[in-house]
Amino acid sequence: TGNGIAVYSFADGKITPERFLKIPLQPLAKGKQRGSIHKEAPEGMLAPYPAGIAVIKRDTGDQLLIADNLSDDVLLMDAANGNIIQRFDVNTGKYVPSAYPYAVAVDSNPPGSAWVSLWNTNRVAKLDLYKGTIDSWIELAPPSSSRDVVSHPTAMTIVHGVLFVTLSNSDKIAVIDTVHKKVLRYLSSQLPNQVLGGSYPNSLTASQDGKSLFVADSSADAVAVYSIETASIPFCRDSGCVGSLNPLCKKCKAGAWFKGSTSPTAFLPTEWYPTAVAVRGDDLLIATGKGTGSGPNNIPRKPDEPGYRKGYTYLPTLLKGSLARVNLKEVEPHLKQLTGEVLESNLMNGRTGTLPFKGGNPIKHVIYIIKENRTFDQVLGDLGAGNGDPKLTIFGADITPNQHALARQFGVLDNFYVSGDVSGNGHVWSNAAITSDYTEKTWQISYRGWERTYDYEGQVGEDFPIQLGIPDVNEPGTGYLWTNLARHKKTYRHFGEYVATRWCDEGADWQSPMQGTPMAKPATCTKSEIKPGEPLPSYLGDPKGGPNPYPWPIPIIGENVATKSELVGHFDPRYPDFRLEFPDQLRVDEFLNEFNPWVAARKKCGASNPARADSAKGAFSKCDPMPQFIQLRLPNDHTSGTDVGKPTPEASVADNDLAVGRVVEAISNSPYWDDTAIFILEDDAQDGGDHVDAHRSTAYVISKYAPKPVVRIEFQGKVERRDTVPFIDSHFYTTVNLIHTMEVLLGLPPMNNNDAQAAIMAPLFSGDGTQPAFKADYRNRDNKLIFTANKAGAPGSMESSKMNFRHADQIDTALLNAIVWRERKGNLPVPAPKHTVIPERAGKQIADDDDD
Repeated sequence: TGNGIAVYSFADGKITPERFLKIPLQPLAKGKQRGSIHKEAPEGMLAPYPAGIAVIKRDTGDQLLIADNLSDDVLLMDAANGNIIQRFDVNTGKYVPSAYPYAVAVDSNPPGSAWVSLWNTNRVAKLDLYKGTIDSWIELAPPSSSRDVVSHPTAMTIVHGVLFVTLSNSDKIAVIDTVHKKVLRYLSSQLPNQVLGGSYPNSLTASQDGKSLFVADSSADAVAVYSIETASIPFCRDSGCVGSLNPLCKKCKAGAWFKGSTSPTAFLPTEWYPTAVAVRGDDLLIATGKGTGSGPNNIPRKPDEPGYRKGYTYLPTLLKGSLARVNLKEVEPHLKQLTGEVLESNLMNGRTGTLPFKGGNPIKHVIYIIKENRTFDQVLGDLGAGNGDPKLTIFGADITPNQHALARQFGVLDNFYVSGDVSGNGHVWSNAAITSDYTEKTWQISYRGWERTYDYEGQVGEDFPIQLGIPDVNEPGTGYLWTNLARHKKTYRHFGEYVATRWCDEGADWQSPMQGTPMAKPATCTKSEIKPGEPLPSYLGDPKGGPNPYPWPIPIIGENVATKSELVGHFDPRYPDFRLEFPDQLRVDEFLNEFNPWVAARKKCGASNPARADSAKGAFSKCDPMPQFIQLRLPNDHTSGTDVGKPTPEASVADNDLAVGRVVEAISNSPYWDDTAIFILEDDAQDGGDHVDAHRSTAYVISKYAPKPVVRIEFQGKVERRDTVPFIDSHFYTTVNLIHTMEVLLGLPPMNNNDAQAAIMAPLFSGDGTQPAFKADYRNRDNKLIFTANKAGAPGSMESSKMNFRHADQIDTALLNAIVWRERKGNLPVPAPKHTVIPERAGKQIADDDDD
């Protein structure tokens, strides 16, 4: 609950609140520094946050063992009165938190022993509950990577003196002899034929006879089944063999007494993202975090219903958890079939496709643009091509003429789905083709009421782990795109993504990574903002250094810092992060400041497609200085709602649209058009309604090799009618397909099992290579729409003024969605849903297709 333990009574099938055991603030140990997450607590104190709980039965009354996640300690509490009996400090560094204790398990051999998993380390700790000390630390295998990433120990269970620990980032289960305190072996949680990581084991339980182990593979939507046998030499688990000269004890060494499979014997399919498993008799209980997933979110709701928002239903409220009961005896004869279903759903037997280029891949550069939070219907529903619903369109062709033109020229993707639910996990998915265990267990807590901070994009607890010298608890074990690029000696440059900006107007927030130590502002902060009409910096604006044309102040960048080690030295220090008052036009101005010299250098060589002989070493070619991979963050289609004095929603989206158009215009009118592909997507789609699915979003794949629109000729009597029809690709694609396509174009291997199995977007490169250059549409600059600010009395202006737009989604996003709908649509009711990703008659259609 954030600061205590809620106790409930259970009788006659009913759960009733009984009492609340409050956890007091914890003292900061001498010589330690507390993280910013604790800044609201009194000096020298730490705010509690209970995670794992275990009940200890004592003759004197029950006790609770509690993993205090954000205070890096474990508490032994009297279950009757809430008094703290003992505190165990499990901090592993200088800062608190850095270890993030997660789960606890109580051992009966010897009595008074317990274990705690440390989420942000490669360790578990053994506690001596009688002495009140830490008995020992057990090191566990980190992922096979040179990066500073941890194995991420999570759930634990003890079976016949053996401790099993899931290592989410390593796709392993550690098997530990609890008496001898040694790792016996590691079990793999991966699927058959899986080569790359990404199964993410995060929960486990054993059968009541101790012969089977069940592990939730969260990323594979499956439960792995293992055969375990630990009772062949029972006395080896007796403490009498520890240090004994008894010859029989020699057989105990190296885990010779542990028998069982090191890989799963079978898999059980689950719904979306299993998070907990338990055994009750012959039944296996499986809880999933997202159940059957989402669907259309243009569903009208009554004001008193959960998830009610004016206009459409907020995406996260569609994600309902589920609980399944599986009878183990009944499924045993069908394990082979069920394992086959898991392999099929994970595409382990599928084909990823090949690029259709004739004569080899001409693409040498990829530009990847990440935007914020729009659905397909919300922007392209009025396109008149593809599966769109214009009644849900609120930022149509008048607001987004460039995105409409890009879709018509380069192809319409009307069956594309973002993998992220919100920005918290959307930016992880957009850069890693996978999420992380920490993300999926915390973003809902953060979004529902801010019991946790926005711990994503390289920031945790309002601090940056890279600056503290500690691992990032949110780091996916298989890494990010830039990890892949760096490892394979590719050149890359970042503009705003996973780069944190400290702004000159942040005042007291200018402090060291750990709160409390003031930092001097950079010399660039001679003022905090540029008021309307005041000159912009000499490198920004049209003309450069001209007067600020916006009716709101433009914040000034004080300093940019990379939040990941691979980005140090690979980002533009003058390109900001998410801040929405900073126009996307100025972001593109800064990108072009770097791009134009690359173009000049290439033109000077007099070749449109020079060789890049030194690219294998990651060096920049004299004739081809543009990095092979460029990432641009263009966030302003998120909007600031109707906050008075800030850009209107229409202005924000139009600004973003023109920025996208200008980037494509610049690339396509340069020598780089011959060998560059541009990919554009939203990090998530939570900010709008869609009649197909709440995850369906816009995506654009742009290159000289995109298929061209076709001219359709119709005759009405003797009258000829010509109509240009854009290319429509309705294949099912997600964020992961897009990432894999970029990897293939750049000659990169996939990062994890997700992108390894995802089909590439080959149809978008099936043209003849004669796509003309793109011309941006500047109408919304010329008609002054992008310079429009919200006025007093705008719908939702009071609510918008209270929102924190410092980071993506650090506000009540559902409320912002409602404000934007009302501002654009007034009281217009939303239409009834039409379709889903899996149509209503899908079952019959599949049956009808069986003979094909």
